[in-house]
Amino acid sequence: MVNIFIKTPSRLHLGFYNFNRENIAYGGIGLAIDNPSIELIISKNNRLEIVNETNIELNDVVEKIVNTLEISGFKLIVKSAIPRHIGLGSTTQLLLAISYGLSKLYGLKYSVRELAVKLGRGYVSGIGISVFEKGGLIIDSGRRLDNNILREVETIHDLPLPIARYSLPRNWFFILITPRVSKRISDEFEKQFLEKPLKIDDNLQCKLYATLLLELIPSVIRRDIVGFGKALSKIQYITGEYFSKYQYGLFCCRESEEAVNIMLSKGVYGVGQSSWGPTVYGLVDNYSRALKILRETLNELERRGIDVEYSFISRPLNRGFRVKYF
Repeated sequence: MVNIFIKTPSRLHLGFYNFNRENIAYGGIGLAIDNPSIELIISKNNRLEIVNETNIELNDVVEKIVNTLEISGFKLIVKSAIPRHIGLGSTTQLLLAISYGLSKLYGLKYSVRELAVKLGRGYVSGIGISVFEKGGLIIDSGRRLDNNILREVETIHDLPLPIARYSLPRNWFFILITPRVSKRISDEFEKQFLEKPLKIDDNLQCKLYATLLLELIPSVIRRDIVGFGKALSKIQYITGEYFSKYQYGLFCCRESEEAVNIMLSKGVYGVGQSSWGPTVYGLVDNYSRALKILRETLNELERRGIDVEYSFISRPLNRGFRVKYF
C-alpha cells in the first residue's frame, strides 16, 4: 500500500504594495515560515477515515475536498497542523496538501494551481499558493479587475502570479504572537468589502512602490535585516491604514497592537500583522534574542491582562511543500 507524507510551511503575510492601480488589485508580499507546519499522511482506504492527532478542527476542509474531488475512500492521518483562522494561511495549506496527496494517490494529475482553482483559493491573494509551491519570500502580481470588481477565480489564469521570489537568510527569526481576541473578521464580511477595492492616495501608493523596490527588495539581496525590517514596517502600517475602517485600527484589535508595541520597545527590527490577524510578529537576527524578547513580551502581556493563545519562534523556509512516498 502506498502512503504519501506531505509537509507544508505556514504563510506569513507582509502586506500589500498595490491596492488598486491599472485595473490590478491587491499585489501582495509574503513568505514561508517553518513553524507551525502541517504534517500529514494519506493512503487509499475503502472508506473515509480521519486520524487527527492535533486539536485543530479540519472537518470542513476534508468535506470540501471530498465534495470537490468526489473521492471518499482514503485514510488521513494529521500529525501536526497550523492553527485555523489566526492569519497564517492554514486553510489554503491544508486544502492544497490533502488534495495534492489525493491527486497523486488516485492519478488525477492536477497541478497545484488547478487544485487551487477547484477549491476556491486565490480570490484576493496568491501568496499562500506560491508559498506552498516554492517557499521563500514571494511578491505576487495581484488580481485583474473586471469593471473594478474582483470576480471569482474560474481558471488558473485568474490566479495571482508570483512575479518575484527571493530566499531569505536562515538566521533571521520571526517572533509570532497570537493574542486571544473576542471578535474576528468573518469570511463573508471580508469578501463583501474586498470585492470592490478602494483606491489609495497617490502619494501613499507611490510610497509603497518605492518602499518595495528601493528598500525591501534590495535589503533582501544585501542580507540587510535592519533595512528589511524598516521597509516591512512601513508597508505594514500603510496596509493597516488602508484596512483600518474594517478593523480596530492599524491592527485587527487592541491586544495585537499592544503586542506589537511591546516587541518594538524590546528592539525588534520590524513588525507586522499577518493577514487579518490576530497573529502579529517581530523580526530579529538570532534565536536567543528571539526567545528573550518572546518571554519578556509574554510576561508584559500577562501583566496587562492579555491572554495569548499561541506563540512561536519561526525561521524563513526557502522551499515549499515536501512529499515522500513509503
